[in-house]
Amino acid sequence: MSLPDHELLELNALCHALIDGALTADERARLEEMLAVSDDARRFYVRTLALSASLFDYAGEMQADAPDAPKRRIVRVPAWAWTAGALAAAACVALAFWFGGAEKRDAAGEVASAEQESRDDSVARLSGAHECRWAGAALQPGAELHRGQRIELQSGIAEITFDCGAQITIEGPVSLDLASAWDAVLHRGTLKASVPHEAIGFRIANPSVEVVDLGTEFSMVADASGATEVFVLKGSVEAAARDAAGNSLASVVLHEKQARRFSVAGSSEVRDRDAKLAKLGRKLALERFVRPANFVHWSFDEEAGPAFAESGSPADRSFTAQVEPTDDALSAGTRTEGRWGRALHLDGRLFAKASMPGIAKRSARTVAFWINVAADAPLPEAGAVLAWPGHGARGIEIGWNRNPLDGALGVLRTGAGRNSLIGSMPLRDGRWHHLAVVFSPKGKAEGLQIRQYVDGRLDGLSARRNPKRGRNGTGGGGEIAGPTEEVLWIGRSLAGSASGAHFRGALDELFIADRALTPLEIRHLMTQNQPAAPETLAAE
Repeated sequence: MSLPDHELLELNALCHALIDGALTADERARLEEMLAVSDDARRFYVRTLALSASLFDYAGEMQADAPDAPKRRIVRVPAWAWTAGALAAAACVALAFWFGGAEKRDAAGEVASAEQESRDDSVARLSGAHECRWAGAALQPGAELHRGQRIELQSGIAEITFDCGAQITIEGPVSLDLASAWDAVLHRGTLKASVPHEAIGFRIANPSVEVVDLGTEFSMVADASGATEVFVLKGSVEAAARDAAGNSLASVVLHEKQARRFSVAGSSEVRDRDAKLAKLGRKLALERFVRPANFVHWSFDEEAGPAFAESGSPADRSFTAQVEPTDDALSAGTRTEGRWGRALHLDGRLFAKASMPGIAKRSARTVAFWINVAADAPLPEAGAVLAWPGHGARGIEIGWNRNPLDGALGVLRTGAGRNSLIGSMPLRDGRWHHLAVVFSPKGKAEGLQIRQYVDGRLDGLSARRNPKRGRNGTGGGGEIAGPTEEVLWIGRSLAGSASGAHFRGALDELFIADRALTPLEIRHLMTQNQPAAPETLAAE
């Protein structure tokens, strides 16, 4: 570490403030500045937050709840990284957690079920292909790919999009294991990775080297012995050599147009580097798989009164909705300056609802919106931003975490039934943040996979099963006391007017899609404030 001692101490303090959810706006700006100019600072950041995630994992395993509470399961973060320009603080595990199953299981059964559900998690999808010939069963266009799945491509070209947003293109023959939404293992063959800022920290490993993205486009070519050549097409990577026992050796940062060969015997220069860089950098022809999505959208730009949704498909009138005023919820004075135009201002007392037939069904959907929560927002006013019935008596609620036993205060929290997914990036800072929550039904009767994105970055630090006594404004019993009609509630929990059931803050540009959106589509919504056209997605 070549940082001066005073900068190292400062960086350490900033990282820990970020982990604790106590980073101020000035401190965040200073952290972004340090990470923007220093490779050493970025490496320190990645390692510090990865260590924090591991400790959080260990603490979660050791902590005991009430005697009748099931054992909590914390999922380890594989990589943490810096996002240039807009720090995606405390980057998180590639988490796709099953929300479902029986409400009552013994401890051994719950652990076994959790392990099986983790193996069944989808972490990526086949997003493009060209003349593919697979070993074994052929992968279908748009197929979901699962944690631990081995990809064997005999010939042709395939594109895989990970849930974190990273895309890899593989050319057969190739053998690849999917470890999580943030990393994979290349056994042999050629791979090219394109990693957006929101997915910095993505990694590819094999027996001879582990490559961690620092904001880049890179390629790897591995032979059957595990010897691997690493090429940086854009940006930079950190490559750590491994010895025959699998231990990490000294790492090196490779920048644009640089390359290195790694084997268990050590590292060396790459022969014909320039010719290989030119070949690997060529654009590949792919057929991408794009399925249209229907949307409803509320801009909240009206000065007052009901807000009508715009449907993404006028022909599909079944997928529409309308916000209705509840009491004085949408009277004059409920609009404020938004992220795009005007926004809905909720003062902790007012709320609204939108009639949406079918919303309680266990079906794929994506909910995306902008949110602004004051830095001093009180815990009793941490009710759900959005809530709707379904998935058990507790329904589904999206809001910010108010329970320090579950995770950092003020981070994104999605509750589904008696389970909660807790994020890592603080939302309670007086700034606008783009949130997207993706719901995908699974094969089990109640299985539901949920992914959270904050400012375009996959964000889910832990998943836990709540004890019988409710938390985070869900009341003290096992059932929700609120209404069960098929409506989307805006600014209140399903628990009705109980303490903590209402939300204080601003909400803007609410989109609901009738399928699971891809990371690229979520980033397009965030940056363009409109759904991506199919031809745009096909050309990416």
